[in-house]
Order: sequence, then C-alpha cells, then structure tokens
Amino acid sequence: MSNAHPSAPGPQGPYGPPQPPQTPAGPPQPPGPYGAPAPYGAAPAPYGAPGPYGPGPAGGPYPHPFTAPFPLTMPAGVRAAQSVNFAVAGLGLLLTVVVSVTAGAYESGRLISGYLLAFVLCALAFTYPKAGNGVRVASIVVAVLQILMGLGSMANGTFLGIVPLGGAVTVVVLLTQRPATQWFTRPRTPDAPQQQAPYA
Repeated sequence: MSNAHPSAPGPQGPYGPPQPPQTPAGPPQPPGPYGAPAPYGAAPAPYGAPGPYGPGPAGGPYPHPFTAPFPLTMPAGVRAAQSVNFAVAGLGLLLTVVVSVTAGAYESGRLISGYLLAFVLCALAFTYPKAGNGVRVASIVVAVLQILMGLGSMANGTFLGIVPLGGAVTVVVLLTQRPATQWFTRPRTPDAPQQQAPYA
C-alpha cells in the first residue's frame, strides 16, 4: 500500500469541472477561390468584380472596345471634296479648250479667269491624304473666294461660272464637317504611311 497521499480534488463548479477558456467565434467567412479561405472579416465581392486573388468569374463585365478619337483613314467627306476639286478643275480646262476653238481666245480668257482658283483648289486637293490643318483652312479660304468670283461672273453674264461656284460651295460644306477637322488635325508619325481606304 502506497504512502502517497491522494491529491485533493480541485474546486468544481455547479455544472461539472472547469472548462478551458474559449475564444469567441466570429461570423462565418465565405470561401475564397479554389476553396481557399477568404481574409478575416472581408465581405464577399459583388458578382463580376475581381476578388483578392484575381479577376471575377467568367462572364463578368468587360471594357468596351477601343475607339480612336480620330479617323484612321481618309473620311468620305474629305475624299468627296478632293474629287469635286479634281472634277471642277478638269471641267474648267475642257471648257476653256472648247470655247477657245469655237469662240476665240478672248472668250476663252474670260472663261479661264473664273477657274483660276479652281486650279488652286485642285493643287491643294493632292495633299489631302498627308496634309495638316493648314491645308484645310487654305482650301476653305480659296473656296470662299471662288464663290465670290463665281457670283461676280454670273452677274457679268458668264453663266458657266456656276460650275466653280457650286463646286466651291460643296468644298466649304464638306471641309467644315467634324470628320474633316479630325482628319486634318490627327497626330502623325514621320515614317508611318497614310491609309487610303474609304471611311464612312
């Protein structure tokens, strides 16, 4: 028989032996992607928003496609103004030859004087694919002068001046539109070729 005295039992509560201290349980946390636990106290992210470990689920919102703030090809209005300048200058040269043969050099000189600015517009039109805003402004100024000369020619009885008059009005309308302004003010790189595909 052992001489060791049995140890006295410790104090007990009314519901049994004392329990070890427990930490308070927090609210349940949502699982992270691939079963990983989410950070403590983090709220679940809305649908489609990127979570703490990467982007949201497939089918979430995606950014809109990039659109350039300036046209990448020559707009249809600028191409139309270029064609009008070529057509008016060519018609003026043809009429000058016809009038010179049929009515003489004097009438031919009166006719070609009304097309001088049309020839200037034709020369400017060759630079539309690569020119800057200065060419657009110069074309508008020359077209306005052509309108005044066309009105003067019609007042003097030269009714063939209505052709350069109508062409100049068309050029002014087309080159003052927003796509034309964006085309002539677009940024340029020295070595990048300009595209010539039609632009709607």
